[in-house]
Amino acid sequence: METPVQTAARLLTALEDLAAQEATMLRTLEFVDAVAIQERTAPLVQKLAELAAHPEVAALRERVGELLARRNQNRHYLDTELARLQVELRRVDEARLRLAGLAPAYTTGNASVRPRFNTAA
Repeated sequence: METPVQTAARLLTALEDLAAQEATMLRTLEFVDAVAIQERTAPLVQKLAELAAHPEVAALRERVGELLARRNQNRHYLDTELARLQVELRRVDEARLRLAGLAPAYTTGNASVRPRFNTAA
C-alpha cells in the first residue's frame, strides 16, 4: 500500500504530464483537446488537495509550485489566443456589415449577382 507522500508524488507526476500535454495542445491550436485535458485533471487535483493535509506531503510543495507556474503560463497563452481570436471575429463581422451595405448597389436590377454576396454560406 502506498503512503500518502507516494500517492501524492504519483498524482503530481500525472498532473505534470497532463500540463505538458495541455501546453502542446494549446500551441497546436487544439483547444477542444486542451479543455478535455483540463477536465481530466480535476479529480487528480482534488485528491492531491486531500493528501496535502499530511505533513510529509509538504515536501512536494516546490513541485506543486512549478506545476502551478506552468499552468499559469498555459492560461496566459490561452487568454492571449482568445483575445486574438476575438479581434479577428470582430474584423470578420465588420467586413460582413460592409458587404451587406454594398450588396444592394450591385444587385439593383440584376438578381443573378445576389448569390455571390450571400454571407450566410
